[in-house]
Amino acid sequence: MRTIVAFSLSVALLGGLFAQDAKTLLKQSQQKYRQMQSMEASIVINAQITQGNNTVKQQMRSTLALQKPNKLAMKASGDNPMATREAYSDGKQLIIYLPAMKQYLKREAPPDLDAPAAGAAMGELSLLFGFAKENLDDPQSKAKYALKGKKTINGKPTHVIEVTEKQANASQVIRLYVGVQDKLIYRLEMDQQAQMPSNQQGQPPQRFAMKIEADIRYLSFNKPIPPSRFKFTPPKDAKPAQRPQPGTPTPPPQERK
Repeated sequence: MRTIVAFSLSVALLGGLFAQDAKTLLKQSQQKYRQMQSMEASIVINAQITQGNNTVKQQMRSTLALQKPNKLAMKASGDNPMATREAYSDGKQLIIYLPAMKQYLKREAPPDLDAPAAGAAMGELSLLFGFAKENLDDPQSKAKYALKGKKTINGKPTHVIEVTEKQANASQVIRLYVGVQDKLIYRLEMDQQAQMPSNQQGQPPQRFAMKIEADIRYLSFNKPIPPSRFKFTPPKDAKPAQRPQPGTPTPPPQERK
């Protein structure tokens, strides 16, 4: 009996140590992105979204070069032509270009890459910086962390860290593949499951599921990037996008006849 109790305690202690190691690795990875000064990377995201009996698959791709405090160059594309877009900030001016509409928008560059406008301009790679801001010690969080061995991703040996979280009608599993040597994230997998109320009264809840796999490749990290990388001149056939002026009243809704 004592042997069984001792073994149970050992398993519990090891589980706690593995969870601590997993969280420690994630914190080390967060620090890499928080302290990063420049980066060039690309990402490919494959997503599958299911709601009820309907399933939609999408692929999104983007490349990003950035240099703190506020320089960036981003190109994004996807299955939908409207997903194709470009963004450039030379530190003074931010230009967002939409090739499908042949329009561009100019505004003052955000003061830093943490500003909301910068996040929107960083494309799909902005998820890395969202991860860097996460508070892994949030007392309100119900997330559990676990090490799940090692795996080689695109030639890079990585630790596999699994983060699980369950709520009343939903669950989420995230796997992060963190480089053994450099602590950078090379792959992210997410699996969300939920039961959503039906739009029709008396009908059972609808199943919602979303699976995402994102592969990330780094061209450079904390290395100089030429200033010309962040310069952009809109094509001659592109026109400035018209933005609504502040204080412009919204037209009242028209009555149905």
